[in-house]
Amino acid sequence: MPERAESDRLVTSAAVRLGRLLYGSVLGVMAVNGLQNADAQAEYAEAKGVPAPWFATVYAHLLLLAGAVGITLWRWPRAAASTVALFFVGVTPVIHDFWSIDDAEQAQQEQLAFLKNVGLLGAALVFLELARRSE
Repeated sequence: MPERAESDRLVTSAAVRLGRLLYGSVLGVMAVNGLQNADAQAEYAEAKGVPAPWFATVYAHLLLLAGAVGITLWRWPRAAASTVALFFVGVTPVIHDFWSIDDAEQAQQEQLAFLKNVGLLGAALVFLELARRSE
């Protein structure tokens, strides 16, 4: 029980609340942007070989939005962090496959997007562990 009490204090600390707000806001903006630009995002996904690209694009961004809200409000945090992690695990290597791009400038842009997503995945895993410990 001491581990849970410590986790509860950590989750409700000002720094973690602010971190959840900032992280959730970034994810929310990414999700809304993806939904608002679903047609263009789907075209890009189709070019990367994603099956049912429009459906996959909308579904993935809805998952991201749900996860963003859940982490920010700390409602169903384990499910929320899991959906965010699932988004990044599914999207990142397929959409930002910098290793397969011949144009150096485009490859560098994709590598930066890939690394950004890996960092955001890492944060989702931290929130997943916080959620697990606070249950």
